[in-house]
Amino acid sequence: MTTTSSLARNSAIMAAGSLVSRILGVVRQALIVMIFGRSLAGDAWSVANTLPNTVFLLLAGGAINAVLVPQISKAMHHEDGGSDFIDRLLTLAFTGLAVITAVCIPLVPVLVNVFSDSGFPRSAHDLSVAFAFIAMPAVFFYGLYAILGQVLNAREEFGWFSWAPVLCNIVWIIGLGSFLGVYGSRLGQPEQYTSPMIALLAGSLTVGVALQALVLLVPLWRSGFRYRPNFGFRGVGLGSASKVAGWTFAALVVSQLALVVQSRVLTSADPGDSGKLAYDSAFMLFMTPHGLITVSVVTALFTSMSRAAAADDTPAVRQDVTHGLGVVGATVIPVTIGGLVLGTALTTAIFVGASIQTANAFGYITMAMLLGLPAFGAFYVVQRAFYAYEDARTPFWLQVVNSGAFVVVGLACYLVSSEYRAVAVAGGQALSNVLAAVIGIAWLGRRLGGIDLHVTIRTWIRTLVACLPAALVCAAVALPIRQFLHPYLPGPTQGWWLSSVLALIVGGGVFLAMYLAAARRMHIDEVDEFAGPILRRLRGVSARRTSDA
Repeated sequence: MTTTSSLARNSAIMAAGSLVSRILGVVRQALIVMIFGRSLAGDAWSVANTLPNTVFLLLAGGAINAVLVPQISKAMHHEDGGSDFIDRLLTLAFTGLAVITAVCIPLVPVLVNVFSDSGFPRSAHDLSVAFAFIAMPAVFFYGLYAILGQVLNAREEFGWFSWAPVLCNIVWIIGLGSFLGVYGSRLGQPEQYTSPMIALLAGSLTVGVALQALVLLVPLWRSGFRYRPNFGFRGVGLGSASKVAGWTFAALVVSQLALVVQSRVLTSADPGDSGKLAYDSAFMLFMTPHGLITVSVVTALFTSMSRAAAADDTPAVRQDVTHGLGVVGATVIPVTIGGLVLGTALTTAIFVGASIQTANAFGYITMAMLLGLPAFGAFYVVQRAFYAYEDARTPFWLQVVNSGAFVVVGLACYLVSSEYRAVAVAGGQALSNVLAAVIGIAWLGRRLGGIDLHVTIRTWIRTLVACLPAALVCAAVALPIRQFLHPYLPGPTQGWWLSSVLALIVGGGVFLAMYLAAARRMHIDEVDEFAGPILRRLRGVSARRTSDA
């Protein structure tokens, strides 16, 4: 089987799990917005949720991801298949996670202070602390999930890692649904929350994350993997891994500083304006195509890049990078263009029961973020290419560029009126992603002796050209549906929701069909590589149904 077809198969497995998980994640976030609305209590929840979630994102995308796959890939060539090395490496990782979690729990009040503005009301601060004490143990299980998942990825067993979050989301949705059934919705004041309410919301998160991690023990055991704790960290070549981890941890600190600025700016918004919950909800929508497309592709590609880098096969790494950038452009640019046209319709359809003002505000934040989505994907590809060479120093400096640009713009957002502050922060995120991607590609080109950028640029330009007519027709179809149909539907909120759903279905369908047709005519092969298997399967199902009839 060719590398490309293997990549497509592995990416499809992960994309399927990610798709289901992301859909459930959207349902989960819709329930959260239904519970809190656009309120102080919602911002308090978002600050608390940020603490363990941020550590997970930085670990999974940083130290754990950067260290484990390259090290395990190399260790598999040892006489014992790498079992001794992997036992020691995992023991070190598990120990580090336990220490981090133990340190973070008593520091919850301090961390909430760090991530909230000085003007954040005391009642919201205290509610956030109460949420965070129950949610913080999830740090260990987030990290455990990332570690076990990377062991599976290094063994080229991708399915369970991408499907495990589905279990987490199901548990969380059950908890949120139970809360709505017992306590109701739109509870926006911090004083309304009792201890059982807090325990149900935050406890659902922690239990879901724990099950997400522990379920990965099943495929590891079935594959014959056996872990034996080994605290002998010397003499097995862990110096290289420690060096990578050190630079990656430094990048984590830099990222954390940017996230602190972001959180403090967002919690400075006036009550009733878009704050941290609105931004986090928009970020969830932003991360959905990134996780579904970019992460799925690059996770499978990273193993290939790591092995090629270990074999000093620079042309193979260069080919993987070029392919990854092409796929990101051909699949993510349409999401950005479509999102700019249908952003407010999307948020109105998802956040059921929210006022049209709240839904539109969420939509504007999402649209501002989407401007930087293709660059964010390219930046992700570049980071993984450096990690494949066990080079965490360069990604550190790239993170300095990214976070530094965001901090400058983020602090300037204090000057923006409270009503539009979250949109301005989202625009700053997009700008910093573009800057980091451009510099990262230039630095990676020097490392690889050049990247075939004209192929990437040609793919991206063709994709943009294919998207523009589709976007114009989509706007011409969807916007009138949303603007003129809602007065004729029952209820003001329900009318907006129904018209938005219809605009999303019709407009999105027109956009997707036109783009796929144009991409095929323009020979954008990266699209056909992933859309082709889906279309062939659909045609096969249709043919079987016709035959049965």
